[in-house]
Amino acid sequence: MSIVFTTNALLRPPFSGDEFTPTKWESADAKSEFSSKLCRFIAADFKEAMFTKTLYRRLSLCFGHIAHYDSFRFFDQFFRDLRGKVAFLEETLLWPPCGDPAYTFCDVERAVQARLRTCNLLAAYRALRAAEIEGAERELLRRLQSKYGESPGVPESTLIHAGRPPRQPRPPPAEQQTLF
Repeated sequence: MSIVFTTNALLRPPFSGDEFTPTKWESADAKSEFSSKLCRFIAADFKEAMFTKTLYRRLSLCFGHIAHYDSFRFFDQFFRDLRGKVAFLEETLLWPPCGDPAYTFCDVERAVQARLRTCNLLAAYRALRAAEIEGAERELLRRLQSKYGESPGVPESTLIHAGRPPRQPRPPPAEQQTLF
């Protein structure tokens, strides 16, 4: 099964400073630059060489990603494998941007989320992850069948049922004695 998806919606049209509100600490152009770098990083399948300290510092303050100690752990958790990439995209898309764009990057968060939704990247990564899981399960099945032999079925009488023993009927209660 081949999965084809495009990330063009992440990259085009380019972000511009006109789309964002400057803060006291960052210009609208700085917000635009961060948005562009983040989208290029995502479009490049989260390439490690593109995950710079500058990108990490700002990303760790956006989309609720504040609980990571350093960029190495952040990268390991989210970008080393498909499971992490799906988790990153889910968290990013579920995050409710809040605050005033004059004080936060909520306008950047909304813009990036809109582009992620447009290209439907989360669905594509979920499909890739499902294919990865299926492949691993099929490989496990192949190894178990080669080890134990492929049998069309096992008679029910040879199966061992684990768990509770069957219920035995309770004996009828004894006559109650008087308390006094």
